[in-house]
Amino acid sequence: MNRSRLLSSLTLLLLAGCADYQLATYGPSENFLTFTHPFTDQAAADVLASARQQCLKRGQATIQTSRTCSLEKCTTNYQCVDSADPIQPGKP
Repeated sequence: MNRSRLLSSLTLLLLAGCADYQLATYGPSENFLTFTHPFTDQAAADVLASARQQCLKRGQATIQTSRTCSLEKCTTNYQCVDSADPIQPGKP
């Protein structure tokens, strides 16, 4: 693992302790991100910003693929895609 990826991973882990959400799944060779976060508008916005930041590092756009919530927690999935104009759910 090169030094910049190691530093990025360590920074992400340290910042995760300060956030109300956690990135559950992500790897340098994967384009899917899974976040677990509280069921609040602020946490959803924070997760979206984090997903966009991770995809931007790869030069890709971000789309939300699914979200499942209970009364307290949500699991939200995003995918990093190459297209600058990704297809939005419900649109052809």
